[in-house]
Amino acid sequence: MQLGLKTALRRFFAHGGRARSKEVLRFGSCLRRIEEGRPGLGSFRTGSSLEVFTASTSFASSSSSGFRASGLGSGRGARAFSSLTAEAVDEDFEEMDPSLVYVHNAECVPYPHESAKDFLVQGKRGAYTGARSVDSSAVFEFEAHVERLAKSAALMLESEREEKGRLENLGRFEDFLSSDSLRPKVAESMGAGMSRFKECNGGDVEMKITLLLTWEPSDEGGDFDIFTLVTPLGDRPAQPVKVQIGGKPRKNALAKDSEWARQRRALELAMPEDCNEVILKDDEGRLFEGLQTNFYVVKDNKVQTAGEGILEGTVRKLLLEECEKESIDVDARPPSVQEMESWQGCFISSTSRLLLPVSEIVYTTEDGVAKSKSFTPLDPLVLSLEKLILDRYREESTTILV
Repeated sequence: MQLGLKTALRRFFAHGGRARSKEVLRFGSCLRRIEEGRPGLGSFRTGSSLEVFTASTSFASSSSSGFRASGLGSGRGARAFSSLTAEAVDEDFEEMDPSLVYVHNAECVPYPHESAKDFLVQGKRGAYTGARSVDSSAVFEFEAHVERLAKSAALMLESEREEKGRLENLGRFEDFLSSDSLRPKVAESMGAGMSRFKECNGGDVEMKITLLLTWEPSDEGGDFDIFTLVTPLGDRPAQPVKVQIGGKPRKNALAKDSEWARQRRALELAMPEDCNEVILKDDEGRLFEGLQTNFYVVKDNKVQTAGEGILEGTVRKLLLEECEKESIDVDARPPSVQEMESWQGCFISSTSRLLLPVSEIVYTTEDGVAKSKSFTPLDPLVLSLEKLILDRYREESTTILV
């Protein structure tokens, strides 16, 4: 079967650089077969050194951190389609949306899905994290994102071990997914995507950076891949900000598992257009977190936010540090719907939103009655905390592009 360049690349990278069947890619007069089950482009292998050649010449590097990037059986490292002409690759990139940059193991490649929303929903299951650029060259809380990937991967691998009871050397594979091992590869992948995004969109557009870490343990060790999607960050939502209460808390909130992106999709589609987020509630009326945010209320001049059963976001971490510095008390019990009338205000936080005050909550009672609660004018303490985060987040950033 002969495939057009764009279609073939989409299918190829949608499966982590592994073809589902024998496919012939047609690039003008250049034909290349991709054999079933052979290593993907730049697939990181445990056990030797890593050599990466990025699509951006300004971000070429190598490291010896214990992994090897394997080319398409060519032994030439992670240079994508090294036998193809540069014109063919450049021509394909010209067809891609310049506001959407996709990276596979530090190599910029064509995006295999229809929209940015499909990245986690249609991609292979793995650990993920969402970051933001700062001044188009740094990443907010970079270390926290590396640690999150490592922690999420460890939790997911442990769950797999308990469920499937296989792979005796899984502990050895987990060592390769430690923060120290992942850090240079995450920086490399982020840097490749950020560099190309700046080339295509200029240096004054902030970026939303989503990383997906996938793996395939085996008795010999295993492979892992890092996929990175870079898109425009966009502006923070303007007031008024409305949120909806609905949906159950996730089972393993500590692990940022891409499966959650699929599970939450129904709630996102059902959310009213004028709502910014959905806050998850258990059967006892306790509020834990949003689909993509942490949730807080202000009550008796204290900040109240769930201390367990949530994913501890990077902005949440910074907020709690600021509360301690400013001697603002924090109650780690999850807020309760039954106490809503006593709340002075509420807010959400995330990488893209930073700290965002909420002006209205809508919800449905157990009797099926639709209700809402207004928090305007916004509480002074909520506004003060918002300003603290806006003033501080740049200081907690790591430079990726020099």
